[in-house]
Amino acid sequence: MPDFNITRRSYAPFVYALVSVACPFIALGLISIYQEYAYEWYWGLTAKPSPLDDADINAGAMMGFVIIVQAILAVGGGSLIGLVFAGMSLKRKPRVFSFGTAALLFNLIPVISVVVVYLRGRI
Repeated sequence: MPDFNITRRSYAPFVYALVSVACPFIALGLISIYQEYAYEWYWGLTAKPSPLDDADINAGAMMGFVIIVQAILAVGGGSLIGLVFAGMSLKRKPRVFSFGTAALLFNLIPVISVVVVYLRGRI
């Protein structure tokens, strides 16, 4: 008679942790694709045959700042979503030393850095 008491190994916590680590990179890739098409004039600014005037230089500097801020916000949003997936991974398989814990710590790096920068400005 076959033994039907087979324990099945679930890979869901590992998959959640893997998605958690990938979330910031996916967010950065998506924002890069958006910026490539939305700011097409910015990327072609240096290809102008004539020398750049002050308006082009100032617009380029402001757009460069906007692009960097959007990238930072995208990585932050991706990290917050990644924290949710890391929490789901740890909820399914709570362990101190696991891939879910590493994913949680990886996604906490941007959050902790923002808190440190904020607190340094307050002191």
